[in-house]
Amino acid sequence: MIKMERTYGCFSANVLAEGKQIGTMEGIYLTQWFVKNKYRFTGSFNRYLTNEPKYYQPGVTVDVVLPEKQIIVKNVFIEWIRESSGSGTFNAERIESYI
Repeated sequence: MIKMERTYGCFSANVLAEGKQIGTMEGIYLTQWFVKNKYRFTGSFNRYLTNEPKYYQPGVTVDVVLPEKQIIVKNVFIEWIRESSGSGTFNAERIESYI
């Protein structure tokens, strides 16, 4: 059974790797799914900006902080990034809230 539980949107978010900020993502859209008795998180972004080239490629894992929603999206695996615009999609392991 597949059930869409929640969706989150955020204009701008901070991207973290190894505990330090490496860039920003703009136009984030995150969906929480319930599939086969576990939660799954998928999403997309309109622009990914970073100064570190090793994190600007598909296949990297980062954390994304959505300050407007007070949510940290943990272990975000970037599936693909369009070179010209910086848009792309991702999967995440879990989400956590912070105050």
